Amino acid sequence: MHNNHSSHVFRVAAALVACTVLASCTYRLKDPPSSGIRYYKSLGSVQCTGGGKSIGELEQELLVAGITIAQTTCGDDGNMHAAVCGAPDGRIGIFEIDPAQAKDASILGFAPLSTLPAAAEVPCKEQ
Repeated sequence: MHNNHSSHVFRVAAALVACTVLASCTYRLKDPPSSGIRYYKSLGSVQCTGGGKSIGELEQELLVAGITIAQTTCGDDGNMHAAVCGAPDGRIGIFEIDPAQAKDASILGFAPLSTLPAAAEVPCKEQ
């Protein structure tokens, strides 16, 4: 009889652990994806001399226009650029914004990151 009771307790404990694990997996699967949309703008920097705007200056353009930024990062447009001093270097600023503010960002010259399929995030450099 003692063995039956131990077996029953073990099965209940195992079931509780399984339910907990499954519940946590289900919770993670239901986490909503980011509701923002990623937009970019060229920093306007060129090879050899840099220049252009900083990521902070582009961020400020959006904030002054009342656009909420969920995330900011740097990137490369993924396009081929001639290796010539003074030619564009492909550096971009990437900003996650509310889809409802996309039109306002477009007016400021920002474009959907989806239009640059080869773009990649890169570490931000000091200017």
